[in-house]
Amino acid sequence: MADEESGYVQARFTTKQKRYAVPENPFSVPVKVGSQELNELISSLLVSNESELSESDTENERNFQFDFLIDGIYLHDTLDKHLKSHNITTESVVEIEYVEKHPAPRPDNCLLHDDWVSSVAVCKKCILSGSYDGNVHVWDFTGTCILTYDGHTSPVKSVCWIDIGKCDDKGVFISSSQDQSIRLNQWSCDKNKAECIHICKGHSQSVDTIAVDVSKSKFCSGSWDRTLKIWSAVPDLSASDEPDDDDVKVKKKQKTAVTSKRKPTTRTPLMTLSGHTEAISSVLWMDNNTVCSASWDHSIRIWDLSAGVNKQTLNGSKVFCSISYSPLSKLLVSGSTDRHVRLWDPRMTDGAVVKNTLTSHQGWVSSVAWSPSSEFELISGSYDMTVKLWDTRRLNAPLYTMTGHQDKVMCVSWTQQKSILSGGADNQLIIYDISGGGWRTTDSEMEYQSADTT
Repeated sequence: MADEESGYVQARFTTKQKRYAVPENPFSVPVKVGSQELNELISSLLVSNESELSESDTENERNFQFDFLIDGIYLHDTLDKHLKSHNITTESVVEIEYVEKHPAPRPDNCLLHDDWVSSVAVCKKCILSGSYDGNVHVWDFTGTCILTYDGHTSPVKSVCWIDIGKCDDKGVFISSSQDQSIRLNQWSCDKNKAECIHICKGHSQSVDTIAVDVSKSKFCSGSWDRTLKIWSAVPDLSASDEPDDDDVKVKKKQKTAVTSKRKPTTRTPLMTLSGHTEAISSVLWMDNNTVCSASWDHSIRIWDLSAGVNKQTLNGSKVFCSISYSPLSKLLVSGSTDRHVRLWDPRMTDGAVVKNTLTSHQGWVSSVAWSPSSEFELISGSYDMTVKLWDTRRLNAPLYTMTGHQDKVMCVSWTQQKSILSGGADNQLIIYDISGGGWRTTDSEMEYQSADTT
């Protein structure tokens, strides 16, 4: 309850991070305070409990900074201004949740390519990248290029892991290209080579986007020919284990045994989905029977594969460059040429489909990606050469802005909790550590320069 004369409000502090818990009885708090003063209050309460903590834990509590949320929205101003702007009553105790401040992303490595980095995909121990030089690269997290696969004849536009062996000695990945093909490849780590098992043909123009379903049995592709196609993602190793014609000729001529070389077989699509009127820029799976696509025709379409129909269309006003779906929040995020990042709730039917618009980029938003471990966090990459880390509970400003690229950012992705990655037209694939192993900052935006900038 507020005391108008004294300028105080009754507040209760809660946290889901139990190690930072303080007594939940209400405190009388000045209405003019902001996050800094609340941090000091929580710190003093934690220090008063230090007898229950180890010496190392106590030191950490004193160093940690927190963010504060009221009704699920970050406190960005003084307490009284926040309560007034969000119409929150002070007639009862105000519930204030606090969370550990997100660590600042720290540039950890830079993987140099020979041309633009168009796409990136991550598995447990390896990074897969596609480049405009027509090559697909496999890297480890120390920055060593394990493999370069040169099967395509034009720029690679998208890459995806299908499977990685339990012993990490082999894997299966797909890559799509402006050469109108998709290649399903098997990678053998011990032999340090990749072989094309199937060439997927059916598109008549550049294949700009591919995505594998959760079961890893199917994948979807989107093309400049305006169609989506569904393909089998299960490699048929027996069908491509015959020696090709050149091997047979060599064997007959030399009359000696030669190692058989896989001859890739051609695959055709299981299904074709038509409806977009311009190029398709991004595809994803919402579940095993639902595909979502974004297009240059200013629309996002959701497809029911069992019926083969477009069951829902979300309309925008500009070209959509990228979409990502969070199974945790059930929300879509989009990036478009109007420089905005938008959150969509496809479950809504009353017109309130757009939940929020994030405005901070100064160029096309080329790539977006939800965190695999948080329903609130996402990243975006832009032609303005920046990558931004967002928390959807914080309105109107990103948590951090990273400026390591020297040209437009073309793709972004996450590893599980520890890193984010971004590839650009400066031929760089930059890895940022977000585990908190580095230093912290309390600034709302932190800029980084690339390693060669003095």
